Amino acid sequence: MLSYIKKRISLKYILITSATFIFVFTALFFWIARQEKQFILAQVEKQAIILHKQIVLTRQWVSDHNYILVRKRAGSPGNRFLADAEVVDARGTVYTKITPAMITRQLSDYAMQDNLYAFNLTNINSLNPENRPDEFETDAIRLFRNGVSHGLSRIEDHHGQTVFRYAAPLIVRKSCLSCHNESYYTIGKVGGCISVFIPFNEAQAAIKKNNFFLFFTMISLTGAVVIVLFLFTSKLIFKPIREIRTFTRQMDIPGQNRHPVRGQGDELKEFAGLCYVIDKKLKDRHNDLERKIEEATRDFVDTTQNLQQANKELSLLNDAKTEFLSDISHELRTPLTSIKGAADLLIRKSSCSDPAYLEIIRKNSDHLIRLIVDFLDFSKIEAGRIEFDFTRDALTDVAREAMEAQRTDAMKKNIRMVLDADEPFELSIDRYRIYQVISNLLSNAIKFSFEDREIALRIFRDDTRICFSISDQGKGIDTAHHRFIFDKFYQVPQKDGTVHAQKGSSGIGLAICKGIVHAHGGDIRVKSKKNEGSTFMFSLPADRPENKMKRSLHDSP
Repeated sequence: MLSYIKKRISLKYILITSATFIFVFTALFFWIARQEKQFILAQVEKQAIILHKQIVLTRQWVSDHNYILVRKRAGSPGNRFLADAEVVDARGTVYTKITPAMITRQLSDYAMQDNLYAFNLTNINSLNPENRPDEFETDAIRLFRNGVSHGLSRIEDHHGQTVFRYAAPLIVRKSCLSCHNESYYTIGKVGGCISVFIPFNEAQAAIKKNNFFLFFTMISLTGAVVIVLFLFTSKLIFKPIREIRTFTRQMDIPGQNRHPVRGQGDELKEFAGLCYVIDKKLKDRHNDLERKIEEATRDFVDTTQNLQQANKELSLLNDAKTEFLSDISHELRTPLTSIKGAADLLIRKSSCSDPAYLEIIRKNSDHLIRLIVDFLDFSKIEAGRIEFDFTRDALTDVAREAMEAQRTDAMKKNIRMVLDADEPFELSIDRYRIYQVISNLLSNAIKFSFEDREIALRIFRDDTRICFSISDQGKGIDTAHHRFIFDKFYQVPQKDGTVHAQKGSSGIGLAICKGIVHAHGGDIRVKSKKNEGSTFMFSLPADRPENKMKRSLHDSP
């Protein structure tokens, strides 16, 4: 049985919790029972004090009147301790003098007949043997005369009955000396004591009844608290622990027994043992990994050095490629410009029998020049060598110039271009480069818009930025391509999944726009859905200070 309990944390919890609550409620039971008993004793003692004061006041009244006369009953003895104890009136009726001591005795007899209470008047030097004190009263009178106490009480057996006994001093008054002229009677001193007897059986029965009720209440409360606490704990703690225990017993740890700690203790002991096993395995695995890492690190250092060398060579090759593109673009631009100029001159002079061929030469020369300019600009942007000349200009004027330059292409598809701007929006920009951005975005919008549609150009202010948007009504761009659309040479795949360059497009126009806008401290983005048109937006800081000095891309914010 003991070994079974050791293996169940729930049983340990029940035993420990029950023992704790039993101890707490037992201590609480005894404390409440003691307080209740003291309360009942205090009430009984208070009643005894009131009775004592009542009999003292009665004795005082009789003493102040020396005595009272009561008709003598036939056969009743007279007071042999009092001179002239009997008085006869004119009719011959005999009256007996009643002293304070006698009225105390008679009141006590009357109360005892109904089993209410009793009085006992006593004095160490009393002449009446009936008033001689017992051991309790003798000790009380001695204490009263020494000023140690003003009242004593105890519970005792009196004539086979349990009583609460209370004794208090009886002080000598001037009126007392009329009957007591002994030398030891001094006014203000303790002349004796009156002890009060109050039946205590009912009080004891009430205490036992209350203790019995309190005992079973405490037992019931202890059981209820333990059961409720166990139910909640079982649901919130023990059930998850059992589930974890079942799961851990199903674990298969390589190189170990399937149940490495089963039968060695309760659930927590099993968890601890399993943790030790797992910890050992993790340490072994950690050491093995460290050994492998050390081996791999040696190879990694060599590989890293080779990669650094290769990266350095690639960087040099990339710089050479950029330099080559820049040089070749510059070199090609000059003869193409001459070819275009000669073709224009021949067209104007009409010296050719078939000017259509000259027009083909001119158009393709323009296309080649635009491609070369784009490649030249992109190579400068990529190398960080493009320069900007910032001046304060109106963005609306630049937009109108770009629209005017693209109007011919727009008219071929019967596309309307509308500008929406409620102010000039002056700010510090490189006029040519911003014109290049707007013109490029307008050209793309015209190229991908359907015929007989509208392109909306809108310029507005948003907090501290000037925003520009170009919205077309074309076939749109799928959201999957938005994050690649500004990459160099990126082309949106066609319906068949292939990618081929659009007519007249180099694939770097949007990359150039992105570089120019970023150099101005702005950002550019696209908002588009398939078959719902596209909106290209870029924003520039409105508070850029005017700066007419030329700046490179590396100097831009």
